Amino acid sequence: MNGSFDKGVPVSQSIVANVQLGLPATVSKLSSKMRFIDKIAPLLKEQGVIRTLDLIQPITIKCSGIATSHRTINAFGGILYISGAVRQDISIQEGSIYQTKQESVVDVDELDDLDWQKKLKFIDMINAYKLLMDTMEEVDLPELIIMDVPLLLERADTPLSERVDIMKYYDLCKETIAKFWSEYKEKIYPFNKNGVKIASIGGKRFGAIFFALTKENLKYVPDAIGESITSELDQYMSKMQMVGIKRLLKGILVKRSRTAAFQFDAITKDNRMEPISVRELGLMTMHIKAGNNTPPMLIEVLGKVDDWDSEMLDKICAEIMTLITFDQANALPIPLWYAKYALKPIEARPGVLEFYKSHAKEMLKNESLEAIWKEDLDVFDQ
Repeated sequence: MNGSFDKGVPVSQSIVANVQLGLPATVSKLSSKMRFIDKIAPLLKEQGVIRTLDLIQPITIKCSGIATSHRTINAFGGILYISGAVRQDISIQEGSIYQTKQESVVDVDELDDLDWQKKLKFIDMINAYKLLMDTMEEVDLPELIIMDVPLLLERADTPLSERVDIMKYYDLCKETIAKFWSEYKEKIYPFNKNGVKIASIGGKRFGAIFFALTKENLKYVPDAIGESITSELDQYMSKMQMVGIKRLLKGILVKRSRTAAFQFDAITKDNRMEPISVRELGLMTMHIKAGNNTPPMLIEVLGKVDDWDSEMLDKICAEIMTLITFDQANALPIPLWYAKYALKPIEARPGVLEFYKSHAKEMLKNESLEAIWKEDLDVFDQ
């Protein structure tokens, strides 16, 4: 074929052209958003939405971290999983750290591949709560327990009722949480002023505090907030949403600060936290930022707005911040960091799951599994 044809514009040229044309507009938008954050940050601090905290130096505390982890591989038309949780106790005397006891629970089994991420979330929470229950039965209780799983389930976690298999895990998770708080509530702060503080840390629900700052919702904020904040935020809310709540929160939270707290389950009835019996206790949330390089973390504690005041919230946040000893992007409170580190064998590749899979294959191949089943049947027949 001798005819010529138009090759068009190569993708590499299109990329270069679009980058050159789009860069000034992108930089201009980013610059505008950053200026807005710089403008609104002093207002939020002045009105009490952002609170600065002091670290506790030197700190003396007995604390525990409960971390969870899981890993999966595809096998036999489904999924093999290993899930584990570790509780690491730490004793700190005048700033000197002493490792003490470590407890763990590990679960290895198979799942079908339908909604397996949700199933593993439920299994992780069940494992964490098992360790919590064991802890509360001990004579010498820690002052603070920090967990890396949520304290309650949310509406989005609820599986479809016809998914019988996953409903089994969901119901067991709800039962485990409900049983813990029913049996041990009176040993836990703030319901017992000398009780154990239990907090969950994570990175979700960025910026929910801003939607709590309305006239009808201020009653669910235990911190002192300026009366003019609701009217002032009204004029900025559309811009705040355009900037991006997550970016805004990262921009206004500075080193050693926290947002005002609010009762999350009360600001909107759509939250529907589960189990219901524990939801009635209330769920307080706030974000903290420990250092210049550490990201904002969500702190969850149980209790209603009448159970907490600013001083109580400041203290638990200061304790958690003080336990974050390194100003790094992946930094965690020290007991939780030790617990996470202890879970490395679960995350190893290749590791336990590969061994488990190969031996299961071998048993299936040489029919030893079938022989075991037949043996059991023979016993049953007798």
